[in-house]
Amino acid sequence: MKVPKRRLLGQHMLKDRRILEKLIEVAGISQNETVYEAGAGEGSLTNELCKRAKSVVSFEIDHDLFKKSSRLLSDFPNLKLINADLFKFPYFVFDVFISNLPFSRSRDALQWLPLQKFSRAILTVQKEFADKLQARPGDESYRSVTVITQHCFTIEQLFDVPKGSFDPQPTVESTVIRLVPKEPRITITRTTIRNMNLLFSFRNRKLLSVLKKYDCKIDLAGNERIEE
Repeated sequence: MKVPKRRLLGQHMLKDRRILEKLIEVAGISQNETVYEAGAGEGSLTNELCKRAKSVVSFEIDHDLFKKSSRLLSDFPNLKLINADLFKFPYFVFDVFISNLPFSRSRDALQWLPLQKFSRAILTVQKEFADKLQARPGDESYRSVTVITQHCFTIEQLFDVPKGSFDPQPTVESTVIRLVPKEPRITITRTTIRNMNLLFSFRNRKLLSVLKKYDCKIDLAGNERIEE
């Protein structure tokens, strides 16, 4: 039996009009804001964003979906639709980030957002991933993406999205979260993110032993494991 292309790519199109309206409501977009959208899909959310924002920059990596959304959204002069991987593309200046990405790209988004300047982000993610972002030290789900996200953002879980709201229907639960950069704004670099990922590849090891192995000179008291 042939597996549909969407399912192979982890793509689940949001088809529930009520959920689309809730996303628009919680995003609170004004007419002087630029919106960055990751995953235009078939253009349902993009359509609503273009009606409200000053401008919308929307990325769709799938060529077939890009062609389809280009036709459906051709009437919006304030839309720049790009057939590329957002996380490998030189970014524009934007105010609001909205994502309905495949769940497999959620981590990419949360390692890209801390490097950007914006006012808020609205993301539809796997519920398990949202819980991971709010895990505490010592929890099984405590990871490098947890540390990075909590360090840079205030995280709020807004509402759950029923499986039946997507086509095809996913096998996991989904939820919508809002991220707001902390003030004063925290500066973080790609090197910091890379080093945090390296540390958590040894999450069950003692932090001091890992730092010593990589000759990191850090004044740190205690002998906790990295996951703690």
